[in-house]
Amino acid sequence: MSNQLTASEAIFGFCAWITTRKEKLSVGANEDCSPIVKLIDEFCGINDLDEPRENYTDYLDMPA
Repeated sequence: MSNQLTASEAIFGFCAWITTRKEKLSVGANEDCSPIVKLIDEFCGINDLDEPRENYTDYLDMPA
């Protein structure tokens, strides 16, 4: 098996990391999204994850 994280491992790992940080993070429709985007970028960089494809939202489903 590869040492590269799978997509689900990366999601679980990111959520585990942000919930254990001392700094508070607010997320929602009425919040500034730049703090979480910076954390996503940091997490992806540390874990050597690929940048999203330009059209990744074409393949993304969101829960209702």
